[in-house]
Amino acid sequence: MTGNATLQGVYVNVPVADWSLFKELVRKFGWQAETRDELLDRFVGSRPTEPKLSDEEIMDEVKAVRYAK
Repeated sequence: MTGNATLQGVYVNVPVADWSLFKELVRKFGWQAETRDELLDRFVGSRPTEPKLSDEEIMDEVKAVRYAK
């Protein structure tokens, strides 16, 4: 795959029995493929473990906006 290629994301349902064959085809073309679970795991792993605001700080902000006069 070249660096200047425009990518198009697609969703393909592949029978479990054919997944290894499909991954081999993907590898040969230089494409990328991942299962829904792999995508979800990658997303969850990319999220911060500590929120920037506490629950109390969020509620203070909501109350300030909601009840401001």
